[in-house]
Amino acid sequence: MAHAPASSRRRSLLDPRRWLLCLAGALLLVLAPVIARAQAGADSVMLQWTAPGDDGLLGTAAVYHMRFSTAPITTGNWGSANVVTGLPAPLLSGTRQTVMVRGLSRDTTYFFAIRAEDDNGNLATLSNLVQWDWTFDTAPPAAPTGLSATRSGPNVQVTWNANSEPDLLGYYVYRATASGGPYTQLTPSPVSNPNYLDTTVPVSATDVWYQVSATDVSDNEGARSAAFHLTISTPVAPTVADGLSPGYPNPSRAGQPVCLPLSLSGSGAGVWIDVVGPGGFRVRRLEVGSAPTCPDGSVRWDGRNEAGLEVAPGVYRAWLVDGDRRSSIKLVRQP
Repeated sequence: MAHAPASSRRRSLLDPRRWLLCLAGALLLVLAPVIARAQAGADSVMLQWTAPGDDGLLGTAAVYHMRFSTAPITTGNWGSANVVTGLPAPLLSGTRQTVMVRGLSRDTTYFFAIRAEDDNGNLATLSNLVQWDWTFDTAPPAAPTGLSATRSGPNVQVTWNANSEPDLLGYYVYRATASGGPYTQLTPSPVSNPNYLDTTVPVSATDVWYQVSATDVSDNEGARSAAFHLTISTPVAPTVADGLSPGYPNPSRAGQPVCLPLSLSGSGAGVWIDVVGPGGFRVRRLEVGSAPTCPDGSVRWDGRNEAGLEVAPGVYRAWLVDGDRRSSIKLVRQP
């Protein structure tokens, strides 16, 4: 069966306050047969739209109202159209959302529309109208373009250009550690935004390759993008801190910095030293990966608290924190 002209299937009815919900497309879902393949009659359709704001494109709407009918829906017959239940709560403006409508008749043409309501009870005008005539979409989205990747600490930030298909559901991200593959799918379900933070880079990897594909609400996955190659200069290795050695000078006097030697492998990310005062309260935290250092590479504590004030004389402890491992040394500050 051929599609009806786009002008008759999707007529945009713009709300003056721009609370438009763009019903991006409809998907026929063939339900799995219970007993035999002869029971292939489907009764469901999935609808997707882009969330509006609470005030124009800002904020989050309060609630959705969706209705369907066998005749085109207008403001005049909205109240007599069938109510769609099970709608999700509105998400942040611009987020793609979906709902499954079940119990439909295969040989019947349906029309769908949706409206948003704000927290003051103000109801938006109708969205564009979607007509569903049980014609199954088999055209996949285009391959994404503009793929790139950059290091972000031990992770890799992957970005690409957004696809423009109105029935787009999201993207799948793939990674390989060799130019010829194989590629591993990193996203078990589609990600809605054109970016992805890869937090599972293998610790032994020195080079990685990425590809991205797009999929629509009909579960049509398109071709993958061109591969992007990123060289990791050093393997992403975890930090291991073996413990603190005695600090020096110790005792130390006001205005005199203290050097805190420690045995460390890796960048120091995720490891810190907490200086704890006589009352058991932390007075200073030093991130090992970014803290000032002494000439021998030891972590340097200037004797000041988080507010930049000189700590009072007394007995302190420097705690090295590495995940669930902790070790400490005693420090004495004199007037």
